[in-house]
Amino acid sequence: MKGRLAAIPFVLALACGGSNNNSGSSGGNPNNFLGSTWNGSVNTTVSCPGQPPQSALTTYTVAFSQSSDADLQYTSSAGCTFKFRLSGNTASLSNAPVSCTATSGGLTVNVVVTTYTLTTSDGHNLSISASGSTTDTSSQTSCPFSQSGTATR
Repeated sequence: MKGRLAAIPFVLALACGGSNNNSGSSGGNPNNFLGSTWNGSVNTTVSCPGQPPQSALTTYTVAFSQSSDADLQYTSSAGCTFKFRLSGNTASLSNAPVSCTATSGGLTVNVVVTTYTLTTSDGHNLSISASGSTTDTSSQTSCPFSQSGTATR
C-alpha cells in the first residue's frame, strides 16, 4: 500500500495542474492573469494516516479564460474546472469544493480541492497555494494534501 500512497502526489498533480483550455482568453489583461500561458511548478505534499508525508514536484502550464460566472477559470488535464473571483492581486477559488477523479499508472484517486489561491502583482510571476483531500479509490484511504508553487510567463 505504501507504494500506492507514494504515487498519490503525481496523480493529484494531474487533477489540479495543467490546462487543456488554452483558448478563450480576452485580449485585455487588466487583472494580470489573462493572456499568455503560465508555466510553472508546484510541490504537492500528501499526508496519509500512518505514513510519512509524501511530496512531489511537478511542472504544468495553465491558460486562464473568463466566463459569465467567474472572473477567471481553467480546466485541468483531468477535466476539473476551477473558477476564481478576483480581489486586487489575488484570485480565490469560487466554486469550492471542486471534486474530480484522476488516474495514472493504475492508481485512481478522488480529489476534493477546498482552497485554491493565485496571486500576481505584475502579470509575470504567479504564486499558487491549494489544499484539500484525496482518496485512493481501491483502499478508500483519505489523505489531506497541500500544494504550493510558482509560475511565470
